[in-house]
Amino acid sequence: MSLMNRIIQRVKRDYFRARHHKVALKVMATKPASRGDVPFMLLSMVHTRDVYVYLVAVKSFIHFVNPERIVVVCDPSITDDDRAAFRQQVPHIELRDADEFTHPDIPRGGTWERLFAISEYVRDHYVIQLDADTLTVRPIPEVLEAIRNQNGFVLGEMPDTPVRSLPAARENALPWMHPGAHIQGVVETEMVFAGLPENAVYIRGCSGFSGFPRSTTMRETMLDFSRRMGGKFGERWTEWGTEQITSNYVASNMPGTRALPYPKYATPDEATTDTAFFHFIGSMRFINNKYEVTSRQALRLISGVPA
Repeated sequence: MSLMNRIIQRVKRDYFRARHHKVALKVMATKPASRGDVPFMLLSMVHTRDVYVYLVAVKSFIHFVNPERIVVVCDPSITDDDRAAFRQQVPHIELRDADEFTHPDIPRGGTWERLFAISEYVRDHYVIQLDADTLTVRPIPEVLEAIRNQNGFVLGEMPDTPVRSLPAARENALPWMHPGAHIQGVVETEMVFAGLPENAVYIRGCSGFSGFPRSTTMRETMLDFSRRMGGKFGERWTEWGTEQITSNYVASNMPGTRALPYPKYATPDEATTDTAFFHFIGSMRFINNKYEVTSRQALRLISGVPA
């Protein structure tokens, strides 16, 4: 890419980011959320830069499925003002510090703290992990059904995202192997050789939105997986993306886990008029005005304004 093209892309990104930030700030003028009664916990890990987008994400989600408890694992960047904003908009929110959720057998950072937090709460609750860069704009009955039936779910990457055996996960990932390949694909090719249970399965999804049924064994499953992969990959196991692989593996091996229907739950590039849940991953967040437009739609829902 030429220098001029990089400059143009940077200018466009800054422009769309600034426009979106002005929209996200409007969440502070909406009515505070009320505690729900759906029997699950909604958990997120939030950085200071994402406080307002998180509030739009969580309030748009609970417009359709409102849990008994909402927990935020606070990144070390979270300030007192951020905590005040959380409590203003979600008075019953529970704030925990990321430093509370560490273990010598898992990496630090890279959202590992939220997965460790889930492994604590899942002993007594169905837990849903919700990223701050998501928006819910239509009913999501598949999520309610998963909660009701105590089944797990994963945010898929294509229509009919399959549940694969570990040998099949290896075959799926092999075409992506090259020097410097992303850690997710590398690990997916090697899981079958790591001594994991023969009946273990894997759904290649995104950890930005996952459902975890109540479990007394999730923590040990997570730690065992991390020990094995850390032993196999060394420093590479600290790279960004290893938490997502582990989340996928752990969720995939919980009762009844399936990928959510796609593109009803999808990234904006694959969205249709029927998409209910959007995940604005980093590479797609500020390349156009879709995040801004969808945030406005979510804020209308939160405010009770007809579309």
